Amino acid sequence: MLQTTHSRSLVFAVLLFGLVLASAGVLIQTVNVLLLILAGLLFGIFVNGISSWLAERTPLPYTGSYLIVVLSMLILGGLGFYYLGSQTVQRASQLGSELQSAGDKAIGQLDQVGVSEKSLKQSFNIEKVLSDQGKSALMSLLSGMRSVGAGITAAFVILFVGLYAAYEPSLYRTGMLKLVPMSKRDRAEEVLMQLREALSGWIIGRLMSMAIVGVLTSIGLAVLGIPLPVTLGVLAALLTFIPNFGPLLAALPQVLLALNIGTDTVVYVVVFNLALQGIESYVITPMIQRHEVTLPPILTIAAQLLMGIVIGLVGVMMAAPLVVVIMVIVQMLYVEDELGDPNPGSLTGS
Repeated sequence: MLQTTHSRSLVFAVLLFGLVLASAGVLIQTVNVLLLILAGLLFGIFVNGISSWLAERTPLPYTGSYLIVVLSMLILGGLGFYYLGSQTVQRASQLGSELQSAGDKAIGQLDQVGVSEKSLKQSFNIEKVLSDQGKSALMSLLSGMRSVGAGITAAFVILFVGLYAAYEPSLYRTGMLKLVPMSKRDRAEEVLMQLREALSGWIIGRLMSMAIVGVLTSIGLAVLGIPLPVTLGVLAALLTFIPNFGPLLAALPQVLLALNIGTDTVVYVVVFNLALQGIESYVITPMIQRHEVTLPPILTIAAQLLMGIVIGLVGVMMAAPLVVVIMVIVQMLYVEDELGDPNPGSLTGS
């Protein structure tokens, strides 16, 4: 009875806190911050897992393994961004040249049919059009700079939260347990350990899918003659982090680049992405889920749609790990503890 009363008081306190935040107009911003912290914790679990694995198999202590892992990730990440950036800039210059050539060709064709620049000015107020387009471009540029700034800030938050959490995870775990009554700390520690195991399994599964999709995408686009196959493969791998909707977003730049080659190539790219999505959904994912975390597809899609509407892109990206957290808590604290079901279910496919 005391446990039920305490649980209801906790739920009531959380709901009241959310109501206060909503009344103050900062609920969405608070949820955004919490999702960024969750993303940082996921990164921390990843770094901690690699560091622990290295420390167990080498004479190095955990701190030394941690430093090696972090430095290696920073170096590889820097080299990767440099390569992708240089390739993107190079391709952007080529696209600019192609657009300029297309514009000159269009002007030449207009001259051939007797349409001069003077008649164009008489038919259309070109100065006004250019002025309006310039204003629109300036607003878009400012909005884009603001979005880039927010993205860089979020990346730094995720990076430092993850690094701090991975460097001394016991400190934060102990701090969270201190907030739980003494009689419930053993159970709370079990829940935290299960959360870590479930999130680790989800991360491993996502990384395996990302790596396979990235390699297959690069090979397939190279065979089809699409420019920047490695860059598009890396982009496809990164977007695979978002279940269900990530592959659709990854296909868009591939189709756009295929348009410069021909309509037949566009069809080939679409067919290739459909085939790859089928392989990822019916071959790769089931094989991974035998050993890692499996989530109900309907629940995951519903969470992505809801989080996308309420929060935005960050909500869509973090919907799946949030579902993992909620399912573990519901299974252990509600189904098992409150309802007394000895078999509350498991997220693992084994």
